[in-house]
Amino acid sequence: MEGPKKVNFATGRFGPWDIDVLPSVYPPREDTVLLCTSLSRIEGKGRKALEIGCGSGVVSMVLAEMGWKVEAYDINPFAVSCSRANVEKFGYGASVKVSEGGLGEHSWCISDDVELVVWNLPYLTPPSEDEPMLEPMEEASMSDLPGRGWSYELLKYLNTHQLHELVVVALFRTDPESPSRTSDWSEHGWSCRKLKSVRIGDERLGVFALWKTGFGVPVVEVEACDSTMDYAIGLPREGWQRVITDIQKSGRGRRGSTWESKEGDLIASWRINMDISESPAPGLLQISIGAVISDFLNCDLKWPNDLVSPFGGKIGGILIEANSSTRGFRLGIGINSTSRMIEGTICPGWRDTLGDFSRDFIFNAIDSKVSSIIEGDDRIPESNSTYLQILSWRALSRSLSRGVSIIYNGKEGRVIGIDSDGFIQIESSGERVVLSSTEELDWSFHNVTQD
Repeated sequence: MEGPKKVNFATGRFGPWDIDVLPSVYPPREDTVLLCTSLSRIEGKGRKALEIGCGSGVVSMVLAEMGWKVEAYDINPFAVSCSRANVEKFGYGASVKVSEGGLGEHSWCISDDVELVVWNLPYLTPPSEDEPMLEPMEEASMSDLPGRGWSYELLKYLNTHQLHELVVVALFRTDPESPSRTSDWSEHGWSCRKLKSVRIGDERLGVFALWKTGFGVPVVEVEACDSTMDYAIGLPREGWQRVITDIQKSGRGRRGSTWESKEGDLIASWRINMDISESPAPGLLQISIGAVISDFLNCDLKWPNDLVSPFGGKIGGILIEANSSTRGFRLGIGINSTSRMIEGTICPGWRDTLGDFSRDFIFNAIDSKVSSIIEGDDRIPESNSTYLQILSWRALSRSLSRGVSIIYNGKEGRVIGIDSDGFIQIESSGERVVLSSTEELDWSFHNVTQD
């Protein structure tokens, strides 16, 4: 076998390091830089992390630089040797232990004190002209499993062993989609937050943080209450707290309006135990939560907080409230289960737009989606406001593209964007206006076409 080659690695606060890489070992590339840049926002403070597929050892060294104690594994014995040499060469031997092994091997396990799992998930990417061709062992280490991929194997392992206090940070190939998909995690009650993405040639790669929604904090279920928003005030002042009820007697919507619900509808509220100044703007949170829920329910989003049918019938709504006497804020979500007539308009439910799913199924999915935007932990970088703006605008654009129009002060207008506060930007009579409320704005669904 040829001797090691030098590969210079440097990104942000890490390096420069002249890494020794054997021909059969995956060298640091753009995806390594992407993963390390994402990890640079997560300080370790002496806690334990585990890396699957450590290759040359660069990612484990970055974790050590961030303060983590690292257990690094690779199925390739040459990668193990390479990682050990680099870890020692650059002075991280006291923080990084490198061993041969990996997911799927009988003796391999994640120890109870591990708090962060990191994996540059395998996928095949042709090397560029100035990089060496892949050796067979390297190609095997980069190959995803057929079917649902290595990501799903890790998900099954974590669920089987009830490791629900871990955070996973993994790099996925999202375009073209690889067998490993973040949607598998969402379907099994895990939250998913995109940290960073980049297009490299014909592929788009993304780094995602994944965690069990609520880290095991159970939902509070009550048969009946006056208002889940009021009930949420009394929930514990730490952790991911939410309440769901069968019957709500005095529900409310935006600006004190009444929210009427029937038994079987989704009626839930969350107590978000972070100061509202620590999160994205309330308006942006409200519209971005509406965006991910509308996408899930296969319905449209009407600014600022309504889930609607293509013809304007209201399916549900999102409400955020805060007061000066209580830290944090409350989020309320109400969604019809079945269609009904309200004020002369047919208002459908999720059974019309999505299918005959139970309330608990709908709640669990929405709980994970809300958590993916809001839930906090020092191992999970906060949601990026620019990304939330993009989510919101995409959702709003779906209905606009079918012919939904606006009337501003009695004149037809055009929606042109969402700003960083979640306010709507419109153009009317040659004037550009930013609106924070709907008082002077009407929506017209008369010319809407069905997709």
